[in-house]
Amino acid sequence: MLLIIEKETLVELARLVGGEEAAKVMRLLISRPGIVDEQIAKKLNMDVREVRKILHRLNSIGILYYELARDKKTDHRIFKWYVQEEQATGFIISNMQKIRERLIEKLQAEESNQFYWCGILGHPRLLFDQAMEQLFRCPVCKKPMEPHENRDLIEALKRKIEEIEKALSEMTEARKSEVAEKAE
Repeated sequence: MLLIIEKETLVELARLVGGEEAAKVMRLLISRPGIVDEQIAKKLNMDVREVRKILHRLNSIGILYYELARDKKTDHRIFKWYVQEEQATGFIISNMQKIRERLIEKLQAEESNQFYWCGILGHPRLLFDQAMEQLFRCPVCKKPMEPHENRDLIEALKRKIEEIEKALSEMTEARKSEVAEKAE
């Protein structure tokens, strides 16, 4: 089973890492593999230094790579850029694992603590000790704070953790299959 990352997922990944300009660069790289930084800058009407900064940032997380060549006339180095989809998969899996861990920590905090809240959106929920220090008055509006029922939040966290774990399992299995197929 071949794990294929959709082109739009790569574009979105670039957007998350480097903003809208990085998304434009990624879109161009997908359609024109092997393009050089000066051509990217000209095609996208961007400053070549900004393009290089984006390329190196995407390269640093492993979703791009380059081939180095020499210009025969000037002897300058030329970088030909390519998308490295396999590494993008690894980057996505790694970040999904980090998100899962943060959600698990949040879930544990929600399950093991009692929170107090005044009921006004945007005002803080406080732990029991913090609420007691405030004499069970909201630090923002001074309204009385009541125990906050967080059952819905706990359920939402559990569902999201389950979704991520399912996706991670599918991606990991697909990746194992790819590695096994390449080894044969």
